[in-house]
Amino acid sequence: MATEDLKDAVAEIVDELQTIPELRRVPDDPPESNSQFPFAVVYPLTGLYTQGPAQLMKGLHSVNIELHVARKDLPRDFALVMSVIDEIPYQLMKRLNDGEFSNLATIGEIEYTFGPLSWAGTETLGVTYTITNVKVQTAIT
Repeated sequence: MATEDLKDAVAEIVDELQTIPELRRVPDDPPESNSQFPFAVVYPLTGLYTQGPAQLMKGLHSVNIELHVARKDLPRDFALVMSVIDEIPYQLMKRLNDGEFSNLATIGEIEYTFGPLSWAGTETLGVTYTITNVKVQTAIT
């Protein structure tokens, strides 16, 4: 089923982020609340399904990753974000280049926005990454 394929693709992104030592928590699903920082969450943002090639349904999705750092001391928090800002896209592109994703055929660009965020009412500082053109193909049976 296509939604399971997208879910599996998001899970692979989560699995890769869980290998980054600077991130204290990368839950499988976005949590109701969080007390461990820095942490990241991954969720689908938008998508488009098309037919093709033959016998395949192709899904092109945008997936968001939010990196949250506790907002307590701006110079220290800024330095922490800057120490990992390149690590997330690097690790994802490295895994893709090494052919280690089994559910993602391709990913497009990784856009980011830096600034204030919040999670469950807690103000944070961080980065929202949007991975475009996350391609998932599903056999039509």
